[in-house]
Amino acid sequence: MTASAPQTATRAAAGLRLLQGLSWTSIALVVAFCAVSALEVVTAPAPDRFYNGLEDMTLSALSRIPVFLVGGFTMLVTAFVFLNAVGRNGRERFGFAVLAAVIGSLVAASTRYLVGATPATEGVGFILRVFISWLIPALALAVGAVLYLRARAAREAVHDSTLRRTALEKQRAEAQLQLLQAQIEPHFLFNTLSNIRRLSQTEVAAGRQMLGQLSRYLRAALPKLRAEEATLADEIEIVAAYLGLQKTRMGERLCFDIDVPEPLRAAVVPPMMLATLVENAIKHGIGPLAEGGSIRIGASARDGVLRLCVADDGQGFAAGSGSGVGLANVRARLKALHDERAALTLEAGAERGVVATIVLPLRMRGGGA
Repeated sequence: MTASAPQTATRAAAGLRLLQGLSWTSIALVVAFCAVSALEVVTAPAPDRFYNGLEDMTLSALSRIPVFLVGGFTMLVTAFVFLNAVGRNGRERFGFAVLAAVIGSLVAASTRYLVGATPATEGVGFILRVFISWLIPALALAVGAVLYLRARAAREAVHDSTLRRTALEKQRAEAQLQLLQAQIEPHFLFNTLSNIRRLSQTEVAAGRQMLGQLSRYLRAALPKLRAEEATLADEIEIVAAYLGLQKTRMGERLCFDIDVPEPLRAAVVPPMMLATLVENAIKHGIGPLAEGGSIRIGASARDGVLRLCVADDGQGFAAGSGSGVGLANVRARLKALHDERAALTLEAGAERGVVATIVLPLRMRGGGA
């Protein structure tokens, strides 16, 4: 019976985990040690060794390198397999590094004997010398592996901690935005329904007109209340419906003008933010005046910055102006979304009233700027 693809993949992953930490650097160190060891053997003085020139000595050294590599790679792989097999806690302890070096050197010496790379005249003493010759580099590599695994574990812990902190901050910011958006749902709804009820008893046509404007407003606003972002065109539709509703209620006391260039209507803006400024202008600026007033809404863009203005000619700044819940909501949402790159400012109008201005980074629907 052949193993299924998932089983094969699982076994391959398990094999790779046993070689965790094995790097090209450690392999290069083993190769360099083997080359130096082979050179040391051919250059060491011995009564039974004679070479016919440098070329003969070089060939002799090169012929010995594969034998050393067999032992070196056996030692290296055995040490790393052992360190990873004992688990994370084990492979990060120096005691296990020493044990891994001993086991790796022992397996390397035994492998050299088994492949027939031991001289016929040598016996157990030669295997012991091979074991000792590999023990020191094996200790160095095993200790280095433990240090590497410790450092990597520390990096992974910091990385995981950073990811968790980032995820928590994102969740906190999203929860804050959801709470702020929940606060801007129409507070005037019950007042509007009360006005419709009153008009239906006294002025049926006006009541019917106001009910139609309310229906238009709710159709435009309700889908946007929980949205994360909207276009300026969406916001203008909501504002126009809201102003139409208020116009029905206030009659000649309210005039308004909306001047937004067509190209900017695709700009991405926070939902219901412009409507909050308009509502604030009517509630605190125009509503208290017996003669009412007018509202002008405009938008412009320059150097990657979008500017939204709501200007009224109402009663102007009064005690507590600019510190209401609606404006505080706008400022908090701008900061949460764009930090210092966005702001809400309030200025006195040229003759009377207040000019509320939102500046924020310009981003067009579809990713353009």
